[in-house]
Formats: sequence, structure tokens, C-alpha cells
Amino acid sequence: MFTQQLVNGITEGSLFALIAISFSLVWGLLKLVNFAMGEIYMFGAYAGWIVVSYITPNLFLALLAGFAVGWGLGWIVEKVAFKALRGVPHIASLVCTIGFSFLFKEIAAAIFGAQTKAMPSFYSSTALVVAGANVSWLQIFMVALAAAMMLLLQLLFYGTKIGLGVRAVALDYRTAGLMGIKVDRVTSIAFSLSGALAAFVGVLAAIYYNAINPYMGFVPGIKGFTAAVFGGITSIPGAILGGYLLGIIENMSVQFVSSGYKDFVSYLLLIVFLLFRPNGILGKKAKL
Repeated sequence: MFTQQLVNGITEGSLFALIAISFSLVWGLLKLVNFAMGEIYMFGAYAGWIVVSYITPNLFLALLAGFAVGWGLGWIVEKVAFKALRGVPHIASLVCTIGFSFLFKEIAAAIFGAQTKAMPSFYSSTALVVAGANVSWLQIFMVALAAAMMLLLQLLFYGTKIGLGVRAVALDYRTAGLMGIKVDRVTSIAFSLSGALAAFVGVLAAIYYNAINPYMGFVPGIKGFTAAVFGGITSIPGAILGGYLLGIIENMSVQFVSSGYKDFVSYLLLIVFLLFRPNGILGKKAKL
């Protein structure tokens, strides 16, 4: 059971890490939190479900559809909740993202219904057995895909002009603007990318748990934020570390305490780190 929970923790940690990166991108640019991220995750799951249920049973097209929907929703949230409210107190943008969270939930419930729907399974057969733990092809696929996405993000941020622009704006947007960087364009791209990542994870999570509903995004959104705070919300490597540690700690709590305390552990970690180490594990050392 210990090994099985470790495997499960690494798998879920891959999802938490990608959501945590979404939060880190937004925080790095504007020092704000997008609390609609969980609902963008949810809409990504529905986009993937529509593709595999009504168009083609192709997992990669489902992931692409989720990515595209998340990109669009991230762009909308940035234009309405952040750009339109620039210059006013930050609390206004924060409340606006909370409003988007409720709005997206109700739109999804009106379109798809409030009941839980089944997501088709992919790669569910056992690939190998490690120390008595069953590792499915889906778990291997998810961990490998998450690792590939993280590598691509690192290449984007540290090997392209867009990435340089994002890091410059995160460091000092006024100076970046004086140097000729189009701050609004860079911010819009970063927000769209953060939404696309969240929706991409939503598709993976829907396949992993075989279920979707309009309210599925709240808990993953909170856990993604917790992972970002845990590892260091100002740091993408910290967000990745926080995601994997949170996934492993959660699943180990199932092994050593009880499955009923799994979510409790996440919320407790969030409170503890906000109180005693708000910069997280790597927050002081690593930068976007």
C-alpha cells in the first residue's frame, strides 16, 4: 500500500504541479490570484468530454480542445477582471475573478446539467507492477505528459522572446514597457497560457477520475493554489515542487491516517505556509 500511495501521489502531483504553474504565472505578473482557475479547469474537462463522446475517441484531440478552451477563457478573464480594472485597488480584480468562478459554474450547469457525467476511460490496463503496486498505462502517460509540458514551459520562458518578455514584465512592468516590451500583449499571452494549462489538466483529471460535473473545479483549484504557496508562488520550479509534494503528502495521509483527512491535509498546509512561510519553499530563491 505504501508504494501504491506513492505512485498515486506522483500521478496526482503532476496535475497539482501544472495547476500551480497557472497560479504562479498570474501572480508573477500582477501579484494577484485568479480564483476562476478551477472553473477554467472544469470547462477544459467538458471540452475534452465533448470531443471523446461525440466527435472522436482521440485523447490528444481532447487535450487540444481543452487547451484551446482554456486559452480563450484565460484571455476573457484577463481582459475583464484585470485589464479593465487596472489602476483600481487589487481587491476589485480578486472579487471579479470570484464572480467569474460562480458565473462559469452556473453556465456549465445550465448547458450540461448539474449531474455528474462519466468520462470514457483510456489506457486503464496495468503496465507494470512495482513492489506490489499496480502502475497503469494512464498513470505513466500522465506523469510523462506533465513532465513534457513542464520542459516545454521552461524552454518557452528561458529560450524565446515571449518568455523573456514575461520574465521582464514579472520583474518590473514599468521598466519593461520603457524598454519596448508590449506589456499588455505579454500579460494577455501569459494569462491565456495559464488558463490553457488549467483546462489541459482538467481533461487529464476527468480521464483519471472518470467523472465530470460543473462543480468539479473548486477543490482542484484550491489544491493548485495550495501547491503554489507550498512550493513558492513566485517560482515556477517551486510550484512544480509544491505540486508533487502535495500529491505525495495527501496520498500518504490516506495510508497513515485516513482517506477522510486527505483534503484536510491540503487546507492545513495552506494555512500553515500562509502563516509561517508565505514565500514557500523556493519562493525566496527562485524567480519566474
